[in-house]
Amino acid sequence: MKHTWTCEEIKATAIGKPTRRGLLKGGAAAMTGGFVAPFFSGPAQAESLGKMNLLAWEGFAFQEPLKDYLAAKGITLNISTIATQDDVQARLGGSTPTVIDVSSYNQGYSELYGRILNIMQPLDEARVPNYNEADIFPEFFHKPAWYWEGKLYGVVMGWGINTIVYDPAKVPEPKSYTDLLKAEYTGKIAFVDDPLANWPIFARLSGLGAKYPNVSKDELAKVFEAMAPYRDQSKTFAASIGDVTNLFGSGEIAVMFCGWSGLPTETIKQKVETRYVIPAEGGAVWSDAFFIPKTATNLDAAYAYIDGIISPEAQAKHAANTLSGTINKKAVALMDDATRNLFDYNNLADLFAKSPLPNIPPIKSDEFATFDDWTKAYADFKAGF
Repeated sequence: MKHTWTCEEIKATAIGKPTRRGLLKGGAAAMTGGFVAPFFSGPAQAESLGKMNLLAWEGFAFQEPLKDYLAAKGITLNISTIATQDDVQARLGGSTPTVIDVSSYNQGYSELYGRILNIMQPLDEARVPNYNEADIFPEFFHKPAWYWEGKLYGVVMGWGINTIVYDPAKVPEPKSYTDLLKAEYTGKIAFVDDPLANWPIFARLSGLGAKYPNVSKDELAKVFEAMAPYRDQSKTFAASIGDVTNLFGSGEIAVMFCGWSGLPTETIKQKVETRYVIPAEGGAVWSDAFFIPKTATNLDAAYAYIDGIISPEAQAKHAANTLSGTINKKAVALMDDATRNLFDYNNLADLFAKSPLPNIPPIKSDEFATFDDWTKAYADFKAGF
């Protein structure tokens, strides 16, 4: 029997604002140059595709990378900002969904949005010509988080990795998460409140990484038991990346357990040089994809917009503005050195093998620990700091 979701169940999927975006309002100003060509140049036949309702994270609406393109297409963006991922299902689920033409989802929500809430419509790939096997890195082409039952539902517009960030002036480079249990790291570590980054790493450190996110309730208890020594070794549990930046700046910490790999660009503003490192256990890759909800009314604008955001020029500029990765192979050559060097584009397969894209735990299950079970255990873990 198909399950009908209540408002309470929809709200239960909230995990808090992914904190990497909290820094994007001011926008990585040091990394926005170096492009070999503007996104749109030369005369073109003007179109008039009209107003498009967009639900997107702050800093991820592509207004600046697509400025000329949107003008040429005659698209006016009516942008609503996502504060937490649950804003999407709250607005698009239920009996009175909002009219949204394009929205965003983290890869962990594909099952919830695509099969349970059924708020997504399959995409006509012919209308997204920039999404093609020749130009898109294979890690983002027809993969399960965005493509199922022979149909494309989401197109990734940005990605990155959550991992260890450390201050080399204060501690040696950690080669493994277990290194953080050594004496030289005692009282110098901060956790940051990002469940989708932390949970898969917690599972790996407990020996249950291969099972995540499908672990039993007994196994869930073992996950958090395994994390107790790391909590005891740490100084604090920070609410946001901004807080972690300040802790590095004040010298109170020397390591962030797992979080945004772009943090070094923020700590340097406080005259602290930090580095990110992917330890032996790997990191946690994140991705955000755009999809067309079933409530969409301006499909022409929606398809034009999605095709525009994955063009090489727009991808290169967006990667610089948000310190994220590109899905378009041709974008790499258009990047400045700092943006290009954020990730090893020649070895993405190795990166994704070591740091796979995590899903969220099941919302309902008689066999496995649910999202709510994880949330409660996580709250108890944080309370122990």
